[in-house]
Amino acid sequence: MPATDELFTATAGGGAFLNGTRIHCSLADDLSLALVATGFSYLPDRRAAQAQRVAALLPRVRDLRRLGAAAPDLCNLAAGRVDVYFEQWLGPWDLAAGELIAREAGCITGSLDGGAVRPSSVLAAGPGLFGPMQRLLAEIDAELGF
Repeated sequence: MPATDELFTATAGGGAFLNGTRIHCSLADDLSLALVATGFSYLPDRRAAQAQRVAALLPRVRDLRRLGAAAPDLCNLAAGRVDVYFEQWLGPWDLAAGELIAREAGCITGSLDGGAVRPSSVLAAGPGLFGPMQRLLAEIDAELGF
């Protein structure tokens, strides 16, 4: 990230690094204390639904962060600066490198509905929060009728 003079790198099976130093994701396991990063679609209907989800999520976690791009969010997750990242409707270019860095830093990645990670549905978190966050988002979506 040029603004912060940080270079995140990873290779499949080789670990994740920040400016040459190995990084690892957060080992947090309490959702109520989790710092969650997310993003929003540019399409108004999708953004409105995402806002409803976030409004329901906010009282159940420590706080939310919105940086504006998936790649820095995933890198911050990999470095343990946030505990969870989720988003929908990304472009593949938004996901590819950041998801590799997060996985190599020990994060679990998948989709919101339990399948494999894909640009239309991304959830990434440390091992202690991935399952609980996936279940919480499913519960919120059911409450909202999504």
